[in-house]
Amino acid sequence: MRVARVTDSTASIHDVAPALRWTVVPLEIEIDGRRYREGPELTAAEFHRIVQQVNTPPATLPPSVDTFAEAYAALLEEHDHVLSVHLSGRLSDTIGRAREAAQRVDAADRVTVFDTRLAGAGVGLLCAEADARLERGEDLASVTEAMEAIVAEAEAWFSVYTLDFLYLGGRLERQPRSGPGSADDRPILALDDGRLELVERVVGDTTRVERILELIASRFGSDEPLVSAIVHAGARGEEAASRIESVLTGERPRPATCFRAPLGPVLCAHTGFDVCGVAVYPGSLSALPVR
Repeated sequence: MRVARVTDSTASIHDVAPALRWTVVPLEIEIDGRRYREGPELTAAEFHRIVQQVNTPPATLPPSVDTFAEAYAALLEEHDHVLSVHLSGRLSDTIGRAREAAQRVDAADRVTVFDTRLAGAGVGLLCAEADARLERGEDLASVTEAMEAIVAEAEAWFSVYTLDFLYLGGRLERQPRSGPGSADDRPILALDDGRLELVERVVGDTTRVERILELIASRFGSDEPLVSAIVHAGARGEEAASRIESVLTGERPRPATCFRAPLGPVLCAHTGFDVCGVAVYPGSLSALPVR
C-alpha cells in the first residue's frame, strides 16, 4: 500500500527529522489583524519580533477544512491511503478539521487521522516513528497500533515563564495560587491524555530543569532506554532544554535518544517564551535507532 503522510506545522517535523518527506498543513496565527501561515510566512524568530511591537494578544487558528481537503485529494491521486498525524484534539480543532475534510473528499475510508494527544516536537517524533515502520513495510493497522502504544506510555512535561498566555488563550483554567507565590515561580505542566494540567510550581530556572528530570527518573527509572523530543522557546528556554538534553544523553546510566526542536509561533502564542519541555517514552516501543 502506498501511504502518503501528512502532519501539521506545530509538529516541527523538518527540525525533528529533516530527511522525512511529509506534507505539512500549516496552522495560522493572527497578530494585530493580520494572518500568517506558520512556517511559510512566520517563523518563531519573526513571531517574537512582531509580537513585541503590538498591544493585542495573538490568536491562533487551525487549518481550514478546504486546506486539508485539497491536500488529501491531491495525495490520493497517487497514493492508496493517507496517514494524517496531528497535535492533541484537546488543544486544537486541527483534528476535527482533518476528519471533516476526509468526509468532504469522500475518502473517510482512505484517510486515517491520528490524534497524538501531544504537541510540538512530540508530534514530529511520532511522525518519525510512523515513517520508520511504514518504510520497513509494516501495514497501516500495525503502524497505528504501535503509535497508540507509544502514546499510552509517553509522558510530556514542560515549564513556562508565566501562565498568563495559557490563561488568555483559554488552554488552561485559571487556578487560585496556594501561598504567597514569588516572581521566580516557574510553573510545570503536563499533557495528560492530551489535556493540559498544572503539576506544580518551582522556584527558578535551574530548579524547573531539575524537577522535570526528577519526574522523568521517577516515571521511567534510570536504566530504561528512552526516546525523547525536547522543545524550547526563548533564550532561557533554550538554555534549560540544553541542560535537559545533556543529562538525558550524558548523565544517565542508560543514555536517552533525544530529538530537539524550537517551539513554533502557534504554540508560543499560548505558552509565551522562555519555555522548555520534553515528551518521553520507553525505547523498547521505538522503531528508531535507540542507544
